[in-house]
Amino acid sequence: MTSSILQYYIKQYATKGILVDTNLLLLFFIGNFDENYIKTFKRTNRYSIEEFNWVANIIDKFSKIIVTPQILAELSNLSKQMDKPKLKQYFSYLVEVIKESREIYINKDQLMEINSLVAVGFTDFSIIKSAKEGKYLVFTDDGPLTGYLEKEKLDVINLNRIRTEMWGF
Repeated sequence: MTSSILQYYIKQYATKGILVDTNLLLLFFIGNFDENYIKTFKRTNRYSIEEFNWVANIIDKFSKIIVTPQILAELSNLSKQMDKPKLKQYFSYLVEVIKESREIYINKDQLMEINSLVAVGFTDFSIIKSAKEGKYLVFTDDGPLTGYLEKEKLDVINLNRIRTEMWGF
């Protein structure tokens, strides 16, 4: 993903917000809560602090974070794997930030398209439906989700493409 495409997306969607997939949202919240915890928390230890900074820098360019109930449920479940001493303080932080986000609700009946569910699952399908209906930009590092979004001609930023451009792998 070239920086000119990224700049185009930022300009086009900055005031509308950005729909962030669970893994990158978790990285964003863990890194903002305690940057040093990224490498020790089992759900974020595959990311570098530099990647967290890229993610935070991109998300910060948008007026709000867009979420779905499915993303919030996954975020909560993954976050609860944090060390107990940090958990209460982290959730207090998380709740304050999530209050500022915009939640897009997709009716369960709209999520019951069996062929799509088999291909991507509930959370990713809620992202696809939300992006399509609300015309939102999606930020993810999920290859299959990216492919599905592109097939549907929806705008997506993939962290792995940024990583490839920056590091060449």
